[in-house]
Amino acid sequence: MLRSAVSLLGILALLCAIRPRSAHCENWSQVVSTLERSTASSDRRQLAVAYNNYAIELANQGHWSEAEAKLKRAVAVDSRNSQFRKNLAAIYLNHATALTKDRRTASYSSYRHRDAKRMAEMSLQYDRSLAAAHLLIGDIEYANQRLVQAKTAWSKAQKLDASLPGIADRMQKLSQEYVVEKEFDRSGNGFFDLRYQDTIKRSTAFDLTKTLNDARRDVGRDLNYLPRHKIVVLIYSQQGFAKVRRGPDWASGIYDGKIRVPFPSNPVAQQHVKATLYHEYTHAVVHDLTGNRCPVWLNEGLAEYEEAKIRSTSLGRLRTAARIKRLVPLAQLNAGFKSSDAETATLAYEQSYSIVRFLVKKYGFYRVRRMLEHLGAGDDFESALHQETRLSLTQLERNWKLWLPTLIR
Repeated sequence: MLRSAVSLLGILALLCAIRPRSAHCENWSQVVSTLERSTASSDRRQLAVAYNNYAIELANQGHWSEAEAKLKRAVAVDSRNSQFRKNLAAIYLNHATALTKDRRTASYSSYRHRDAKRMAEMSLQYDRSLAAAHLLIGDIEYANQRLVQAKTAWSKAQKLDASLPGIADRMQKLSQEYVVEKEFDRSGNGFFDLRYQDTIKRSTAFDLTKTLNDARRDVGRDLNYLPRHKIVVLIYSQQGFAKVRRGPDWASGIYDGKIRVPFPSNPVAQQHVKATLYHEYTHAVVHDLTGNRCPVWLNEGLAEYEEAKIRSTSLGRLRTAARIKRLVPLAQLNAGFKSSDAETATLAYEQSYSIVRFLVKKYGFYRVRRMLEHLGAGDDFESALHQETRLSLTQLERNWKLWLPTLIR
C-alpha cells in the first residue's frame, strides 16, 4: 500500500495560518476582481495576499489547478514574499497526495501515480526543503519497483527531516528487499509487471503471467472491477521470500501493495502457486475498491473464495469447530489472522471463506461489490452490510450459522 507522504489537513492548516486578521472575508473571488481593476501601486501587495487567500480557499475545496494558478499569480505579483512560494509548494504536494488516493484518475494507469509524482516534483521547485515531497516521490518510485530511485528520494527526505513518520522503516524494508530483488528478471504485460528470481525459468514466468491474466478475468467478473494500473508481482525462491517476508511463517503469499509469492523447488508444491496468485490478486482488487478499508476477515474470505476456483478449500477445522461449538464470534474473527499459530489462522481463513460463500449465495456478488463500494466511501462494515442486506452483524452471524451445515455436511 502506498502511504501518504503528508497530512492534507496539516498542510492546509499551515497555509491558513498566514491569513491576515482581516481574512474573514467570505468572497475572495470578488476581492481579487476588485483589486485587479485597481491601478494604485499600494494595492499590488494586497492583490498578492488576496490571490494567496483565494488559493487557500480553492485548495480547501479540492480545486487544485485553480488554487495553483492563483498562487502562481501571488508569487508573480510579490516575488519577495517567500511564504507565497512555500504555500504554492504545499498546495502542489497536497494535490499530489490527493492524486495517489484517487483510483479514478489516469495516474493509476501504466506508470502508477505519474501525475502525482510530477506534482510533487513541482512542489520542490518552490520549496526545496519540503522533505514530505521527497518522501512521496520515494513512495511512488517504490510502488513501481524502482528501488534505486526510491532509495534516492527517501534518503533526501531523511536528510531533510529524520523525524518523518515511517521514513526509517521504509529505508530498512527497502534495504532488505533490494538485496534479494536487485537481480530479478522481468516479464509481464500491460496489466502486470512481473519480476522473478533468476532460479525461475523464463517459461515458468510466462505461465505465471497467464495465470495472472486468468485471475484478472475471473476476479474481475465476480467483483465487476479491473484495475487501471499495472500491478507489481514479485516471484521469489523460498529462501528469497523468507528474507523479505514480514508476517507469520505459515504465509504462502503477501499483498502489501505488491503481490509477493514464493516459488517452491518441490514440483508438487509448485502446483499451488497458481491458487496463491488468485488469492493475492483478489487482495489487490479489494484494496483498490475499498481504499484499504476492508475488514480483514472479509478481505481474506473473498481471497479464499477466488482461490477455491483453482484449489479446493479444506474445511476440516471449520467442521470440528462447528461440531464442538467453538466457532469464532464474528466480532473477534480478525484477530485469528494475526496469530502465529497455524491452526488458529486456518480456522479464521475457513470461517471467513464460509461467510463469504453465504453472502454470495444469499445476496449475490452484486451486493458484495456494493458493500465494498460503501467501505471505500468511508462507511463501516455494519453500515455497508445493512444498506445492502438489511441485516445487522448479529443477524448475519445467526443466519450464517443456520446455513453453515449445508456447506460442511
